[in-house]
Amino acid sequence: MSFLCKAALSLSLLAISPLVAAERTVASPDGRVEFSVSSDERGWLLYEVRFRGETVIEPSRLGLRFLEQRDFDTGFGIERSAERIHDETWEQPWGERRLVRDHHREALLHLADANGLRFDLRVRVFDDGLGFRYEIPAQDGYEAVSIVDELTEFKLPGGSTAWWIPGRGYNRYEYLYRKTDLDAIEMAHTPMTVRTAEGIHVSIHEAALVDYAAFVLDQRRERVFQTNLTPWSDGIRVRTATPFKTPWRTVQLSPDAVGLLNSDLILNLNEPNALGDVSWVKPGKYVGIWWAMHIRHRTWGSGP
Repeated sequence: MSFLCKAALSLSLLAISPLVAAERTVASPDGRVEFSVSSDERGWLLYEVRFRGETVIEPSRLGLRFLEQRDFDTGFGIERSAERIHDETWEQPWGERRLVRDHHREALLHLADANGLRFDLRVRVFDDGLGFRYEIPAQDGYEAVSIVDELTEFKLPGGSTAWWIPGRGYNRYEYLYRKTDLDAIEMAHTPMTVRTAEGIHVSIHEAALVDYAAFVLDQRRERVFQTNLTPWSDGIRVRTATPFKTPWRTVQLSPDAVGLLNSDLILNLNEPNALGDVSWVKPGKYVGIWWAMHIRHRTWGSGP
């Protein structure tokens, strides 16, 4: 990425507290999108999302489960936090728009439990949605970890309509999209698009998927969709070592479907260009022979 306008308003450390907070809310620059973190009487860490005053993600769980170490699920509170506003425009080498504005409010929430275990939740809230991810620092006993489950949930409002394709079916992504009520969904690939009873359009997906398992949405309870990570053959979801960070879990929001199409949120959450000059990359044409191979009319071999 070449940055044209680095108006990076790093108004950092606007909110830093040494005390454990019971709840924290982060709003988009225009105030329309709100992401709140809290905990319930069971000690579960929860988040909630509102758009224009309407709840679009009801209180939903956060956390990770490990094969051998203590899970990051209950008993964690916000020890301290830092917040900043970011505003810059960057140029993409190829795409629908040459210039992309990245304008968001970011909060880094440092979470800890009574035993000193720590992890961070980084949240970026845009005017058209948000992304959040877990960042696990190096700490004793967590040098190498095997993740067996990610607890991140998305509890959607009742009366919503969804556009989706089945997750982990035989043909994988080769399905026609279905338009149904939420109760008809068992497992769905992302992005999954939802229209609430109030007409708000919601799209759930991920960004910056690097060295981590992709996920499908698994409806494990009524209207509650959990991130079901794609496992290895032995059932382990992710093998990694600290420090590490997960992909962003993204929620795009719009009063209409067109707004989802015009959103640059996922582009802005993906990592910047690390290749440098990419002017040598040119568009081209490709004609696949996959189906012709099935009927033995074509091969990958060279020659006539």
